[in-house]
Amino acid sequence: MYRSALFLLAFSSLALCALPNAADAQSPARMRFESMDRDHNGVITKDEWQGSQRSFQVHDWNGDGRLSGQEVAIGGRRTTPVETADHNPTSAERSVNWTTSGFNNLDHNRDRKITRNEWHYDAETFRRVDRNGDGWLDRTEFLGQAWDDDREDSFDDLDANNNGRVERSEWHGGANVFTQLDRNRDGVLSRFEVVGGQDTTGDTWDEFANLDYDNNGTIARNEWHGSIASFNRLDVNRDGMLSRREFAVLPATGAVGTTGVGSQYVRVNAQQRWTDTNLDVRAGDTITFDASGTVQMSDNADDIATPAGARSGRRAADAPILNQPAGALLARIGGYGSIFVGDRRSVVAPVSGRLYLGVNDDHLPDNRGEFTVNVGIQR
Repeated sequence: MYRSALFLLAFSSLALCALPNAADAQSPARMRFESMDRDHNGVITKDEWQGSQRSFQVHDWNGDGRLSGQEVAIGGRRTTPVETADHNPTSAERSVNWTTSGFNNLDHNRDRKITRNEWHYDAETFRRVDRNGDGWLDRTEFLGQAWDDDREDSFDDLDANNNGRVERSEWHGGANVFTQLDRNRDGVLSRFEVVGGQDTTGDTWDEFANLDYDNNGTIARNEWHGSIASFNRLDVNRDGMLSRREFAVLPATGAVGTTGVGSQYVRVNAQQRWTDTNLDVRAGDTITFDASGTVQMSDNADDIATPAGARSGRRAADAPILNQPAGALLARIGGYGSIFVGDRRSVVAPVSGRLYLGVNDDHLPDNRGEFTVNVGIQR
């Protein structure tokens, strides 16, 4: 009798455990950015988004003004195949081909890993995806289905309040990835932890040479990582190769007929990370600058910078470019690294894309003032 009672009790407990929990059944499906979905409808609107406008645009793959479907799915990736797109991919599309075919396309020597010289995009994304920090990407890291590293967002996309660091409230990826990136365990991500140290080598980067994997002076179809349509458009002599001269006419934004030639007066707000010049440049263009003005970089009235940088010569500990004076004028083209401008009169564009200007400082909210810059583009 006693054993029978125990058996019935155990059976009843198992049966209760097997029944679905009503609260669990009613809870919404797991999704990215779930904490932002205030009305729990599986869609993130612009009003619900907690981050920068640029970050929202990066995640809004179809441009419909809301995040839904695969855009908020755990492990979701863009589905538009870059090879069949009608344009050269922009920096916002750097995640467009995180697929097995995309991995194979980059793995030129077929050794089942992507090294830095096979990577043709920004260094920050490579660093984010390289989970174990060994300097190369295996297929598992590249596909990234097991974790949410928010590889679409750059550090500047995430740093919505421009204070030079990314707090947990600004981080859009998984908690485990945040912890891994937070090397000093202080609860925030510095620029160095996410991007790494950057010097001024970015302004000598050669986009053509980077694509020319075999260093033979031409870009073949298997070295090209844009669309077939854009390759054919550039291949004027139809020899199946792109010469430097053919590559040099690549439109900056991918839009047919975009020339990006002209000049523009730009007011560079010292409290804004990047100011859009509304100018598109192509690799090899000469960008001219005529900059004036001063900015105050802290509550100290003597902490003044001209376009050349801080009058005191000081550095900012976590600025975009560490080995150049704080407050100096910077340029950025597309999603690639910062370029030191300072008081230089001209810079040769290392890559193609939209041109932005900013100041070389890590904490922007306490800045005051602006630079006025006349920017010109010469083919």
